[in-house]
Amino acid sequence: MALQAPPLRIREAECTDLPALIALDSVAAHDPRRAVQIGQWLADGHMHVAELDGTLAGYRVQHRHFFGEAFIEMLMVAAPLRGYGIGSALLLHATSCSAGARLFTSTNQSNTSMQRLLAAAGFVQCGIVHGLDEGDPELIYRFAADDAR
Repeated sequence: MALQAPPLRIREAECTDLPALIALDSVAAHDPRRAVQIGQWLADGHMHVAELDGTLAGYRVQHRHFFGEAFIEMLMVAAPLRGYGIGSALLLHATSCSAGARLFTSTNQSNTSMQRLLAAAGFVQCGIVHGLDEGDPELIYRFAADDAR
């Protein structure tokens, strides 16, 4: 009999998750401002986490500050766990939480892994913003299933 992977659980983030969230975030490892930002996201209540066998594997920050529309501000998966469907599960959860509303997100043009993940999850590119990160435009994406609504 083949071993089965432990189930992935997505839940609202809790204040006790802060140390684990900072530890799994690849930017926080070299930029202390990210740790502060994670704490703020957590305090604002806009964060969901993916938990794998009791360990935090990733997180998603989602709000409605993008012209009043649902927007995924951050999607982060622990580096050793990338490629195992955690990002996809967090995106699927976001689309189910946003039923009836349009859902947007963005990523840098250089982040081809995120672009592939978004395309596989049904997001389509719908815009571009220059000047946020010098030489690396921000690509705006919209969940394509919104077109059927």
